[in-house]
Amino acid sequence: MSEWINPESFINRELSWLNFNERVLYEAKEKSNPILERMKYLSIVTSNLEEFFMVRVAVLKRQNEAELVESLKDFQTPQEQLTLIRERVKKMHLDQYDLFTHEILEELKKQGISLLLKMEEISDLKEVLSPVFETQIKPLLTPLSIGPAHPFPSLISGRLYLSIGLTPLPTGSALEKSRLSFIEVPKANVFGRFFKCENAYIPLENIIKLFLDRIFMNYQATSAHVIRITRDADISIQEDGASDLLLEIESSIKKMHRRSVVKLEFESGIPEKILKVIMSKNTIQEEECYEVPGVLNLKDIMWFYEKSERDDLKFSPIHSIAPIEFKNKDIFSVLGESDRILFHPYHAYDPVIELLAKAAEDPNVLAIKQTLYRTSSDSAIIKALIRAAENGKHVSVVDELKARFDEKRNIEWARKLEDAGAHVTYGVEGLKTHAKALIIIRRENNSIKRYIHLGTGNYNEATAKLYADFSVFTCDDLLGEDISSLFNLLTGYSLASHWNHITVSPMDLRKKFLRLIERERENASKGLKAKMTAKLNSLSDLEIIEALYRASNAGVKIKLIVRGICSLVPGLKGLSENISVISVVGRYLEHSRVFSFYNAGEEEIYLSSADWMIRNLDRRVEILFPILDEKGKEFIKQILKLQFEDNVNAWELLPDKTYRLVLKKAERKDSFEETYQFIKKLESSKKESKGKTIEIRPIRSVENG
Repeated sequence: MSEWINPESFINRELSWLNFNERVLYEAKEKSNPILERMKYLSIVTSNLEEFFMVRVAVLKRQNEAELVESLKDFQTPQEQLTLIRERVKKMHLDQYDLFTHEILEELKKQGISLLLKMEEISDLKEVLSPVFETQIKPLLTPLSIGPAHPFPSLISGRLYLSIGLTPLPTGSALEKSRLSFIEVPKANVFGRFFKCENAYIPLENIIKLFLDRIFMNYQATSAHVIRITRDADISIQEDGASDLLLEIESSIKKMHRRSVVKLEFESGIPEKILKVIMSKNTIQEEECYEVPGVLNLKDIMWFYEKSERDDLKFSPIHSIAPIEFKNKDIFSVLGESDRILFHPYHAYDPVIELLAKAAEDPNVLAIKQTLYRTSSDSAIIKALIRAAENGKHVSVVDELKARFDEKRNIEWARKLEDAGAHVTYGVEGLKTHAKALIIIRRENNSIKRYIHLGTGNYNEATAKLYADFSVFTCDDLLGEDISSLFNLLTGYSLASHWNHITVSPMDLRKKFLRLIERERENASKGLKAKMTAKLNSLSDLEIIEALYRASNAGVKIKLIVRGICSLVPGLKGLSENISVISVVGRYLEHSRVFSFYNAGEEEIYLSSADWMIRNLDRRVEILFPILDEKGKEFIKQILKLQFEDNVNAWELLPDKTYRLVLKKAERKDSFEETYQFIKKLESSKKESKGKTIEIRPIRSVENG
């Protein structure tokens, strides 16, 4: 292990991720946020924890079962990490439910939204609910009772089940007797998880509890409690032995309900005897059990946010701004003039969709090549690709089937694309294709022109409204050569002899980052001004962290915005005194990756799809690309400046490995609001100039920002 990295100068990635989730939970606690926004954040916390257990905890559990004694990269054994995680999560659960029960429910009630979560609150509504149960709920229910001819059911991960204790009535039939049954709480119904009754909302499982006597007519239901199992969802495919990757992944998805359990949640009050049976039949250890003092799966309360028309209980809307250059103009003509850079969701995502839609119908477009990682369920982008293929254009799509939790959707889209005549490949064996790239090849004036879109975010118009990401449009010839070579690599395994502008992992991206950091260190050692800025989702790679520590020790000023995992410790004397780290958590998910290097005054700015993590640098196909025009550089620098000035949504990472909110100064600086106003003003000034060139200038120098 390097002398620069030790337990004091390193934060465990799993615990750092939990720190991030606690920052999200803070937004749910923040009383200045509208109540439905607070519910949304509470839902996101639950969703995040679910994915965390399905993947990270599952991996640690497997490592522990394989008796890996030491984890060098984390300075802790898998068992030590599991213990710390479980302690933190159980405390987080208590915080969530305390907040939900004592604050959010009360505030909702004041706003005329009542949730009836206790059985005694709905006992008087039995007559009203009876027809609802008989006609809309009961037909969907399938009791799974345990008996000699009925083995313990295989409970599906993530689903809600009522575990029902039964006592056979003396007058019952002579059929096989059971003491325990399960009913899956159905999701396929007209009103979802919550039913509205007399201006109040009732969880579906409570309505089922109210009418158990109509399901088990020869029994007395002695108990009924909700449980929820979470299973290992970390799909590992031996690609070298898979003759058909699509079928192999599809088969793995179908077997998910048989995988190891990593968490059992159960409603408070469940009889211990029933709990022990569930644990025994699913090989669940006591430390993997989580008692829930309220309604299970708070992820479902997102339904209230999505369905509610009470805009007064949400943030004031920020309407995406249509870039003036694209308005009522031919998009190919616009992009042929100069590079364009957008920042979504402040800028509308429409130009990306319009580019593909126009290319699908344009007779001069010969070919379209695109990478897909996560797409929306009703993707206009894929529909455009399908139309293009049906119109006889050469369409080549690299569809990443292994994009976690999107495997099934990507398989479905792959089949539809293939049916339309598109060439669909699944990337490079052993690597996930995470790069975001699109190239359109068009015939113009008896020659070929390449139109390129590169981004930091997925080609997903749904998340483009929620995630903050950069889009770059260019017709640069050298960049066009690079992206063409990238697709040759992805579809034909043909490695380029050189790259003009882009850098690609896992071949040389790690080396590129290390060279850029080292150049700043060398400049500082020579007495030159040296500084760098990076904005990313996660930072946990040891080699990168060591390089940053060396640069800091040489005098390089390093400013980092790391939204989630950060294993680097800033502000340590003699090690990281010149490094500062903030995390911005708020209205949008900060998803873009930006890297700026001063380079002795010849500043270089890059965008990427990659974080500073082992998986991005060594196990994925990622790209790093430079911003070539000065206007684009100034635009990005202004966005970064606004985030570094944030004193509403920003958290500072301290040398003791804890986070604290950046203290508010006299003037409130909310980077989400400030960015929107900046882009709105920028687009307005373009309109007023009637096509004149607009020079973007920082409000004040980045040095002081």
